[in-house]
Amino acid sequence: MTRKRPRAAKMAPLGHSEDTQRRNGVILVVVATVVVVAVVLGGILLLTGGSGDDDEAATVAREFADLYQRGLNSSGRDIDAADFEPLVCADVLQQLRDAFSEKEEPVPGTPQFTLTVKDVRTNGDRGTFTMGTKVTAPGTPEQHEDEPFQLVKQDGDWRVCGL
Repeated sequence: MTRKRPRAAKMAPLGHSEDTQRRNGVILVVVATVVVVAVVLGGILLLTGGSGDDDEAATVAREFADLYQRGLNSSGRDIDAADFEPLVCADVLQQLRDAFSEKEEPVPGTPQFTLTVKDVRTNGDRGTFTMGTKVTAPGTPEQHEDEPFQLVKQDGDWRVCGL
């Protein structure tokens, strides 16, 4: 009877085992994915001009528009001009206090306003945005108007200024 000698296990060179190769492949795929995602996100931010300042300024502009719309549509009854204080510069605050000082009673057929914020841009401590206004009233055609508004950064916060 011939006995077969057990063969010595094939040894792969150090660092080249099948498990090591598989692990290295996974690491390579993960690193490549992270790099691609970073490049894509960087490109999106570069192309859209998205910056923290633009986002903060847009938030203030939208909050201002929502509050102003609510005041217009309720003839000033649903807001207090002091609600605008964190959103506007001091010069504008007095204008808003004057505009919303009288609280009128609702009248049938009163126009309704829809305000939208568009095209927010910042440059340093100054910025602009456009407020789109849609006015509807029974028996009249819808009206649309776009108006530019100014933004300024005061004490680190964006504020609507220059109505």
